Amino acid sequence: MSASFEALGLSPEILRAVAESGYTTPTPIQAQAIPVVLAGRDVMGGAQTGTGKTAGFGLPILHRLQPQANASPSPARHPVRALILAPTRELAIQVEESIKEYGKYTGLRSTCVFGGIDIKTQLPIVRAGVEILVATPGRLLDHVEQKSVSLSQVEIFVLDEADRMLDMGFIPDIKRILALLPKERQSLLFSATFSEEIKKLADSMLRNPQLIEVARRNQVTDTVTH
Repeated sequence: MSASFEALGLSPEILRAVAESGYTTPTPIQAQAIPVVLAGRDVMGGAQTGTGKTAGFGLPILHRLQPQANASPSPARHPVRALILAPTRELAIQVEESIKEYGKYTGLRSTCVFGGIDIKTQLPIVRAGVEILVATPGRLLDHVEQKSVSLSQVEIFVLDEADRMLDMGFIPDIKRILALLPKERQSLLFSATFSEEIKKLADSMLRNPQLIEVARRNQVTDTVTH
């Protein structure tokens, strides 16, 4: 287990943001997932909310995309390179806020799109170009139909809380989104439980994945000091 974020090989800009966020020691999922994601491997992660999984995938994604960060005003220079799907508006907002916080010194752009508000308010931001897009499935498909988002350059795809996606009936939408993504990509699937249907979905979207399973943080680990 890695005792520090520095030891995981993340960029100085990301480490600076992580330190400012007050994190000192990676959680078990961060210590396990970050090296695997940095290496470009697919991941099947068994993790619930509250285990620190957003940083587990967010930090290495920022690190991998950082070399492509640029200040160009041209939207073409800012294609969506990482797509993160979340089941609810609340979770999508939370994930994107974390990505913004960890990535504030990288020069990468991110935004969040979800239903329940007029799509017109989201179009200008998305059309201006973002490298990291966090979205709920239905609203992402709305944007694809409006041609405000192209998924043809996605390098990293994250399906977060897959079991909740299933419960909410999003699997058909997810299959439509998968069909729009480049075949050559890195994919990460996170789920609190692995039902047969989730395993089937994982088989269809992951290539030779590394399985990472962690329990929710409990009182014991929180009080142990290294």
